[in-house]
Amino acid sequence: MIIFTHIKYGVLVAVIAILYGGLMGLSFGCCEEDIKRTLNSSAQEAMADKYEGDQAKADKVVKKSWVYMKRAHLHSQTMGVISIAFSFLVAWLAYPAKAQLAISLLSGLGSLGYGFFWMLSGYLAPGMGSTGAAKESVGLIAQASGGAFFVSGLLLFSILVYRMFVTKNLTENN
Repeated sequence: MIIFTHIKYGVLVAVIAILYGGLMGLSFGCCEEDIKRTLNSSAQEAMADKYEGDQAKADKVVKKSWVYMKRAHLHSQTMGVISIAFSFLVAWLAYPAKAQLAISLLSGLGSLGYGFFWMLSGYLAPGMGSTGAAKESVGLIAQASGGAFFVSGLLLFSILVYRMFVTKNLTENN
């Protein structure tokens, strides 16, 4: 029997990431023009200061900002699903309780945080005059969430390899 006690919080956060990504997708369907207007408006407010009056530069940043919005949508949903798969796998394989909690929670938080990073970068970029500056300003979110997600995958992989190759060999020799 699989016990889900240790993965419940990570799964909850992963489902929130999936819903967040889904909500973004729905907002694209109903409000794409409003979102793009907001991005354009932000660029117009920064036109003199950040773009030196160059509309082409502003348009380029706004266009890339919209790409970032789509990245937020896709990363949140995809990483959320992967987080749930990680969580169920560690529960099914009966990993130690702390490992189950760590893998599930780190991957869940990573999936939510990384999508949020892309959305925030997309919204900030037009007013900052640069997608690079926007990413840099919230880069810690990407580093922390991406790192958490990666560490969860690495931990999952390490214990899996240990169980498949090391403990198997120990029991074969006895």
